[in-house]
Amino acid sequence: MARPTITDVAKLASVSPSAVSMYLNNRPGIGLETQVRIAEAIDELGYVPRSNKPRSQSTGFIGVLVEKLPKLLTGDMFYADVTSGIQREAESLGYSIAVSVIDEAAEVLPRLVAEDSIEGLLALGGGDITDQLLHLIIKSGMPLVTVDNQSDRQPLNSVVVDNYRGAYLATQHLIELGHRRIAIIQGPRKYKSLTERHHGYLNAMIDAGLGIDLALVQRPLSSGLPNKGYREMKALLALDERPTAVFAVSDRTALGAIPAIEEAGLAVPGDISIVGFDDMPPSVYPAPALTTVTSERLAMGHIAMQRLHRIIKNPRYVPINIVMPCQLVIRASSAELDT
Repeated sequence: MARPTITDVAKLASVSPSAVSMYLNNRPGIGLETQVRIAEAIDELGYVPRSNKPRSQSTGFIGVLVEKLPKLLTGDMFYADVTSGIQREAESLGYSIAVSVIDEAAEVLPRLVAEDSIEGLLALGGGDITDQLLHLIIKSGMPLVTVDNQSDRQPLNSVVVDNYRGAYLATQHLIELGHRRIAIIQGPRKYKSLTERHHGYLNAMIDAGLGIDLALVQRPLSSGLPNKGYREMKALLALDERPTAVFAVSDRTALGAIPAIEEAGLAVPGDISIVGFDDMPPSVYPAPALTTVTSERLAMGHIAMQRLHRIIKNPRYVPINIVMPCQLVIRASSAELDT
């Protein structure tokens, strides 16, 4: 099979070959969404530049490392807001951004790090960005800040949401509305943020003296699919005694669950209350407006970029984990249990 070329990458990414060349040489002038498309095309084709010679060492470029998502990075509203915050702060500090996408968990340094073509790296999200990969990056000496992820193996600079407390508040809200059969739709365990939300749910239930009904702890069934939550809600509705309320570990999951409820001839929140997490704008989705947990996504990006800038200038900074507060936003998808 012929070796992929820049032209092949450009065709798959729907950009010009010159845009691919600019991306490969870390030149400014390419938007974030275009960078993501090019990075994903390079990954899909297995394209390798003919020369692995390191680029200029001092260009003022910052790398943003992301895993390949079912939707483009800019199509996921949580990460779109975080990256917008990163980009604004990077520009104010005089940096340009280069994006690197990984398709699966690997123990190989990302291209931007291996070629030493950036001054620092922001690792956005978890999943395929594993503790092992983070350890490799730190070992390379590259300044690193993780966003929406942290390491269980070693201290590092990170900016995360208070996922545990947010999930606790969401579950507590449903309990205060009189619900007792409260289900959770989990997310993949490879995401630490979603695991923390699961723990917040569990502890809220235990603290309220309700205990844990394992039948109501719904494992993920639609990992990698755009309509998260639909299959999981179908499974919960098939129980002999269905839940009266559901905490979904993300808004996307909650909004995937609602059609399954409606297809069963039930109403939200009349028959089943549902609460999400992330606070996607109500205008983006159909009614009912979703009760959810909100966090300062733009601020996360700003703070992460500020922290990276500081450790680039002074690598001796002690690593810190910055936890962003969150709060419950009550809207129309949750209501008192009708007894």
